[in-house]
Amino acid sequence: MTASNPQDQLYRQAIAAHGAELARCCAGYERDAALRQELQQELHLALWQSLAGFRGDCSLRTWVYRVAHNVGARHVQQHAGKSTKMLELDEIEHLPDERLDPGHTERRLDLQRVLALVHRLAPLDRELMLLYLEELDAASIADITGLSARNVATKIHRIKALLASQLSAPRSAR
Repeated sequence: MTASNPQDQLYRQAIAAHGAELARCCAGYERDAALRQELQQELHLALWQSLAGFRGDCSLRTWVYRVAHNVGARHVQQHAGKSTKMLELDEIEHLPDERLDPGHTERRLDLQRVLALVHRLAPLDRELMLLYLEELDAASIADITGLSARNVATKIHRIKALLASQLSAPRSAR
């Protein structure tokens, strides 16, 4: 067996540290299981390829999320219009309630409702919210997306307020 190269070692390190985050990220970008699997494969390949150019100018986590952001954004653009209509922030207030499986726990139902709303956001807003849900701060999200940290914080604040209003509104009002 030959010794692995630094790119392979970095890839294994990235997947060991952030593999679960990447899987959640893919679930945030794609609802369909088959397309989600395809997206995961694309993401893993893109990550491995990109690590040949990793010089340590940012953290490995930031690098991994930059790649995930770029692959996810490309995926959304390629599949735009083929699935559920994406909404701007001001449109989300008027969404009808989606039917939920009553067999899940309350927490699972809440998560499903949040993800259903997040899936309907416009691509950039969706990406920001997914990164926020992975507990990245505004500065890290700004590094990944190329937006200013202030813009990121403002957009996330608006998205959270809209999601909260949707989640707390009586079902008949949605």
